[in-house]
This record gives sequence, C-alpha cells and structure tokens, in this order.
Amino acid sequence: MKKIIYIRPIIILIILAFVLPSCGNWFDLRPQSETVHEDYWKDENDVQSMVGACYRQMNEPSFMERLIVWGEVRSDNVIKGMNTSGDLTYIMNLALNASNNYTSWNDFYKVINYCNNVIYYAPGVRSIDPNFTEGQLQAYLAEVKGIRALCYFTLVRSFRNIPFVIKPTTGDAQSFETPQSSPDVIIDYLIQDLKDCENSSISGYANIKYDKGRITQKSIRALLADMYLWKNDYNNCILYCNKILDDQTTGLALETSAVYNKKVFVDGNSKESIFELQFDSRNISNYVVNEMYSTFFGGRSGYNIYQLSAYDFINKTTLFGKSDLRGKDAFVPVSVGAFFPIMKYIAVRNENTTGTVSATDYQKLVSNQNWIFYRLSDIYLMKAEALVELGDQAKLEEAFNLVSKTFDRANPDLGAGSLQFPSYNTQLLMRNLVFDERQREFLFEGKRYYDLLRRINREGTPTNVVSTYLMKKYSVLDQATTQSRLSDINALYMPINANELKLNPSLIQNPFYKTTSDIN
Repeated sequence: MKKIIYIRPIIILIILAFVLPSCGNWFDLRPQSETVHEDYWKDENDVQSMVGACYRQMNEPSFMERLIVWGEVRSDNVIKGMNTSGDLTYIMNLALNASNNYTSWNDFYKVINYCNNVIYYAPGVRSIDPNFTEGQLQAYLAEVKGIRALCYFTLVRSFRNIPFVIKPTTGDAQSFETPQSSPDVIIDYLIQDLKDCENSSISGYANIKYDKGRITQKSIRALLADMYLWKNDYNNCILYCNKILDDQTTGLALETSAVYNKKVFVDGNSKESIFELQFDSRNISNYVVNEMYSTFFGGRSGYNIYQLSAYDFINKTTLFGKSDLRGKDAFVPVSVGAFFPIMKYIAVRNENTTGTVSATDYQKLVSNQNWIFYRLSDIYLMKAEALVELGDQAKLEEAFNLVSKTFDRANPDLGAGSLQFPSYNTQLLMRNLVFDERQREFLFEGKRYYDLLRRINREGTPTNVVSTYLMKKYSVLDQATTQSRLSDINALYMPINANELKLNPSLIQNPFYKTTSDIN
C-alpha cells in the first residue's frame, strides 16, 4: 500500500525512568524517541511527561523561527538587517515561493500530534492508575487542547486552508492523504473545543513558571477572545476579555513605566503576563530571538545574528511621540547606517544624563528570553478593538479608556490623561488609534502581520492596508509590481511547501503560488 505522510509520525516514548522533579526540568523535557507503542501510557507520570513534551517541542528553534517570520517579518515593523539570510531575503524581497524553508509547517504539526496523543491516550490511563483522578485528567486535556488550538490558530492565520487532524499519527503503516479544511471550520471547532474544557482548566499555579508558562484558564480565555476577534464576533470577544479582566484571582496588573521593559521582556514572567514560552540559560536557549533581532552574540554557531532591523519609525512615521518609552526601549531610535537595531527581548535601556538615546545606552542582560503569547495589554486592546467595531458612542469612549491604560504607561512624562477623547470621537479615528496602539505596544512580538490581515479581512480588500501600511516597507522595489502582488489577497498568505505537495496529493496550492510543477 502506498504511504503518503504529510506529517512525520511522532508518538514519543519518553524515558520510563523519568521522575518529575522541579518545574524547570519539567519544561526541559525533550522527546527521546519517535518509536511508537501504546503501552507507554501506564500512569499519570506518563501523561504529565507527554504534556511537558508539547511545550518542549515549541522551544525548538524551527518553531520559534516561524513565530517571528510568519507574524512579524512580513509586516511593516521590520526590514532586512545587516546579515539577512537567503530564505529570509526572498521573503523580504517579495520573492516567496513554495521551496522556501519557512513555508514548512512540520514543527507545528509535531506539537499538534503530541497534543493529539494526550487527548487520545490519557483517558485510558484513568482505568489503570487509581491515583489519577478525573479532575486531573480533564485539566491535562484542557491544557493540551489550548496548545493545539494555539498552533492551529497560528497556521490558519499564516496559510489559511490547512489540514485539520485531531487524532494522533500512530505509525508509518498509516496512510495520510488529508485534504485542507477551511479556516471557518477549523476555528469554529477550536472555539467549541476550548469552551467545552474552559471550566476544567487550571485557574492558576502558585509556582510562577507554571502560572505563566503553562496553559491555564486565563490563557484559554485569551485565545478564545483572539479567535472571536478574528471572526469579527465582537460581543464574544468582549465576553472573554471581561472574564479575564473581572477575575480578581488572576493577580494580573500592568507593570509600572519604570520597570516595564525589563520586567516584561528581559526578566520574564511579569505580573502582566498570561502565557509565555519558557526558556533558560541552562538547557533551553532562545537562540532565534538573538539571531533575528540581536547585534550581540547569542545565537547558534554558524547562524547569522542581526537578520532583522526595525523600520525607520522615527524619520518616516509619526507612530511614536518623543515621550513614548516604547520608541526608545524596543529599538535603537538613532539610525546606525541604514539600520535600527531591535532591542526588545534583547537588552534593557539605561537612561543617560542628557536624555538622548544612543546604542551605548542598552545593556544586554540575558540571552534566553521567554517568548510572550498573551499579556494583559493584549486583553485591553482586543477588547478596545471589538468595542470600536460595535460602534456606538459609549463603546467608543470605553475603548478609548482602555487604550489610555497602555498609552499612559508608555508616556509617563505626559501624565495620565494625555490623550483626549474629543480628538478620537468617531469610529474611524478610534479604529486607527487602537490599530496604532497595538503596533506600538506589541512591536516585534509576532502579532503585527496578523493584525494587518485581520483588518484586511474586515475591510474585504487589501487596498487600504497595503497602500497605508505595507507599501512603504518595499520602497526599494518596483512600486507597480509590488502594489500588484500585495493587492492579491492570496499573496498575503503563505504558500504550501513544495515537499508537502509531493507527499500529500490531496493538498491544493495557494492560487497565487501555483505553478505547473505543482500539478505534474
């Protein structure tokens, strides 16, 4: 029988002698084998080990690379750095095709398959291990369903039509010719899946690395709010934002202006964090952030650093006011040649006596930064965006007050209330304010390209977003050709990798990237 496998089979045999000690070691767990057999699942430790393996796979450099490339590189936030590598250069030059390595989704489907294994096999452990309670089982299932939903949501926003698999790959003997499903079908399934397990999820952990580094109830609610916003279901987006904001037990609060950059992006696991991927200097290094953003050594041997530069926000936009700390902390605001080195996640800025920011003001503190998926600012600004789209005056004012929370924190010299509602008292003005504030607040955090796509989908055409935001990034390219390419909605999503097309004939290439070689 012919075997077509678009997802490499990965069911892991974890070292059976493994004992779950400290939280750090639990996050460090690396799958030890791709050998498959079902009799691994004997007690709760086996379930917990596999859940740990889900997170550990997300730490892999190839997974992290795609979070940045898919969510940030194609946005108006970044341009090529001094050492941009081959496949990245093609993307930045609008020469993306199906042979580009960054079109591979294999690492995301590995994580999904680990989650599917837990969902499929963990219930059977209940009948074997008398100490494994139903509540513990349901909490683990909620956790991996949250991880799986996060992976699928990222894939849908990056590729649009993707294969949707909810059962584990069990071996090479199984044939896979799974066609793609539509984004609406996938997201609707994920939403219902998360709603069904929301109340079974862990509300929080006393251990800070678990509370911020594992999927909890607040993580699931943040993800639900995000998916509802993508669907333009504004009332439900607000509902799930409010579930987080109204829950006094979460302990969530914005860090103060004085410590915001260091606490959130350098130290990690801040009091405003909801879910962030854990890295540490001993076992799990976040090489990719250092390779993509840093001008400091800290990447893998043989890999370029400083592959990306910030766009020239200072001279070519009015996005950041002179008082906005985010325009000083996230990147060097003084051009170094034609480049603006990115400092978010990489370094902390020290104020000097003159107040003039220079490259020497930044001190690199760590090389293993956590990667943040959701934090409190995101909840404020998702809710604000949803309120604006509902449109009445009272909701516009409520949205304005939410935006003011993050803006005031970033502009302490202006004092609270520096933004004035009469300047933004129409739906269009508030829509642009929220959109700009999301760009300022989440610069280089892997969200911007998806924000652009969400606005394009809402408007029904790429024209406005392409002309207003994306075209300026490609000023060195032929403008007519660039405008033509970016005006095709299909071009704004990734192509299906050429190898995946060969392995799975049920896949249909994104029309913009379709060539005769895809058919032959």
